[in-house]
Amino acid sequence: MIKLLELLNNKILIPRRSKEERQKNYLIATQKKIQQYIKDGGKGNLDLNNTPITSLPSGLNVGGYLDLSNTPITSLPSGLNVGGTLDLASTLITSLPSDLKVGGNLKLINTPITSLPSGLNVGGDLYLSDTKITSLPSGLKVGGTLDLSNTKITSLPSGLKVRGDLYLSDTKITSLPSGLKVGHNLFLRGTEITSLPSDLKVGGSLDLRYTKITSLPSGLNVGGYLDLYNTKITSLPSGLNVGGYLNLENTKITSLPSGLNVGGYLDLYNTKITSLPSDLNVGGNLDLSDTPLSKKYSEEEIRQMVDVKGKIRM
Repeated sequence: MIKLLELLNNKILIPRRSKEERQKNYLIATQKKIQQYIKDGGKGNLDLNNTPITSLPSGLNVGGYLDLSNTPITSLPSGLNVGGTLDLASTLITSLPSDLKVGGNLKLINTPITSLPSGLNVGGDLYLSDTKITSLPSGLKVGGTLDLSNTKITSLPSGLKVRGDLYLSDTKITSLPSGLKVGHNLFLRGTEITSLPSDLKVGGSLDLRYTKITSLPSGLNVGGYLDLYNTKITSLPSGLNVGGYLNLENTKITSLPSGLNVGGYLDLYNTKITSLPSDLNVGGNLDLSDTPLSKKYSEEEIRQMVDVKGKIRM
């Protein structure tokens, strides 16, 4: 009776496809999508996120972004050119072709990649956090941010230039190369770093919290804030210029150098500071609470000693 009713209603039961068949058909559809994209001149974006794609055609040119995140792809073809972002996050990628070109960001977060090709040029940000990377190639150029946080990186190539931020927090890095230039912020929090190169240039902020830093190079100029909270630092170089705030809380600092200029807040809380240079210039607030100075002088007396634009906490 049921079959008769199905026939009368022109309905035919189709057997459910197996998982393997569905996956195979999905792969065929994805490959057709790629071929159609190539026929259309490689214009716009190519979104292959979470597809079963395992390889790409040689010489592929993508005008926009190429999203390969969460795919089983393990390698890329030679001649691949991506005008926008190349997203390889959470893939099984282990290496990159030597002639790879990426105009935007390159995302390699949470991949098993261990090395990058020599001379790699990334126009935007390079994300390598939570990867197996241990070193970087010579000639690497990063137009934006370089994120190496939570990796096994131990050293950086000499002459490295990063136009954006450089994240090295919680890595095994122990020293920085000469000639390092960071356009924006440099994050070294929680590393084993003990000193900085004399020619280091940081356009933004410098975060050295919880490091083993003991000294800073003379002539250091930090455009943003300088955070030395809970470090082994005992002195600062003469003529230090900090555009933002300077955090010296919980350090062994006992005095400040002449010519120190702090554009923002100066935090000396819980230090053994006993004197302030007469030419000290603080653009923001000054925190002297729990210091020998707070017990010896009043706020009015401190203001007569140094130039503080903001409030003074005693």
